[in-house]
Amino acid sequence: MHDPKEMPARVAAFLASQEPSWNNIQVRSYEVMTGGYSRLLAKAEVHHSAGAVTLVLRGDPPADKQLIVTDRRQEFDVLTAVAAAGVRTPLPRYFDDTGAGLGTRALIIDYTSSESVIPYAARGGSLVGLPERLAEAMASFHSIPLERLPALLSRPASWEDYIGRRIDEWRRSAVAHVEDLPILRYIAAWLDANRPEAVPLGLVHGDCSTANMMLTSDGHIELIDWELAVIGDPREDIGYHKANGMAIAPDLLVGEDAEAFCRRYRELMGWNEAQLNPAVITYFMILGVIGVVSKLLNGIAGYADGTNRLLASAFNLQSIMFGGGMWIDGTKALEAALSGKA
Repeated sequence: MHDPKEMPARVAAFLASQEPSWNNIQVRSYEVMTGGYSRLLAKAEVHHSAGAVTLVLRGDPPADKQLIVTDRRQEFDVLTAVAAAGVRTPLPRYFDDTGAGLGTRALIIDYTSSESVIPYAARGGSLVGLPERLAEAMASFHSIPLERLPALLSRPASWEDYIGRRIDEWRRSAVAHVEDLPILRYIAAWLDANRPEAVPLGLVHGDCSTANMMLTSDGHIELIDWELAVIGDPREDIGYHKANGMAIAPDLLVGEDAEAFCRRYRELMGWNEAQLNPAVITYFMILGVIGVVSKLLNGIAGYADGTNRLLASAFNLQSIMFGGGMWIDGTKALEAALSGKA
């Protein structure tokens, strides 16, 4: 999918099979896109008899170069569901389930001209009102009824069952890793002892970082990259976003901004203050990263045993070490508050 000499003809032929009414399909440009953390990415400018369109291809890299393993079918189905619900996200167009057309299993979505939040903030763009816009963006998919979500997504039996399994994922990751990491067992025990109030289960993006957020021309937030989506506790996305913001600016969930986010989100979701407040965000800052942490640990283990040749997997060990300090600090800061001692 990264061969610009081969791909224009492949894309044109694939689109011809999907759009029989399009004549004289021409791929005028095909560019490999940077920024794809786990998938192959490319942009194609396509002209045809009825007009022109710019599309983005997201495909699987070779097996020995996959940082994490996810399912393109599930991602496409989730994209289709959230787009149908009115969530701001680039619209899904086509899916090559076998990889025969595009050279690898891949989906094609609309290209978005919105600006990534990270460079927007880095050049001094105003952050006023963005915490509230973030709350609106998250609530737009957290509130989708479960029956409108893809059947491929596993339905937990209950909130208690789901939270228990997520906490246990820390323990399972400790056991499965190539070397002993006692911090994972400590975090699991602490999370178990300080569970917050339950909330209704909903769609969780799974990688709700500013890197996957685009700012539209009218000041709203678009979400991209839905490959890690699950049904679970929506607060995991909020906590994960907080963890990401502490590492890479901007942090939209600090001080008064965190309070403004919580107020707007509770209003949209119909929750009470005990279900979401800055202390609960910090709890989920710890819990909400385990999905990515476990996948990074798998990549690190694969690099150690030679089944994964990505140097990025070795580099990600630094992320685990950085996160460890953040998790410990979080447990110390919140232990009294979340146990009811303060």
